[in-house]
Amino acid sequence: MSPSAAFYEDVWVVVDDGVYEPSDDTFMLCANLGIALGDTMLEVGTGCGLVAIVAAKAGAQVVATDQSDLAVQNAKKNVALHNLDSLVEIRQGNLFDPIHSDEKFSLLTFNPPYLPGTKADTAFDPAWSGGEKGYEITEKFIAQCSRYLHADGRLLLIQSSLSEPEHIRTQLKQQFHSVQVKEEKAFFFERLLLFLARKPIQQP
Repeated sequence: MSPSAAFYEDVWVVVDDGVYEPSDDTFMLCANLGIALGDTMLEVGTGCGLVAIVAAKAGAQVVATDQSDLAVQNAKKNVALHNLDSLVEIRQGNLFDPIHSDEKFSLLTFNPPYLPGTKADTAFDPAWSGGEKGYEITEKFIAQCSRYLHADGRLLLIQSSLSEPEHIRTQLKQQFHSVQVKEEKAFFFERLLLFLARKPIQQP
């Protein structure tokens, strides 16, 4: 298959075959980044790199990761096409594996695989399957995320109504002082929720 293209406002990216194509969840995240002067951002699961590019164009210094080699190469290509190599660094690895233990950011974003599904399903795709209940990958992310945020940092996290978002809200409240739904959109088979969590609780 030939590469496709995706657009968000004045930003365009090439989407290679085998890489998650930006959709409503991606655009919701882009619209709520709220980049401020001096922001440093970590995007886990960057895919083709659209969110990272939008953040960099707004003024953030960005580290973006993905476990897929196809996605990493795709994102690097898009970053170069926008001449943003000095503002966006792409790294390969699962969740926080590519992040150094002493690295901290003011903003952390994750649009995870959030739909229920396992490798036994005929339509299984790691780009959207978050585990049997849909939230297993998100749980692993939440358990680690606060250590990579500054004391006044914030998190933006996409979730689906199909994957018990109240369970995820409870998990977030164990890690952050403030948790709210920043935006919510209804579609014919699900609701997408964007959680905003602020000020990580410092663990003993």
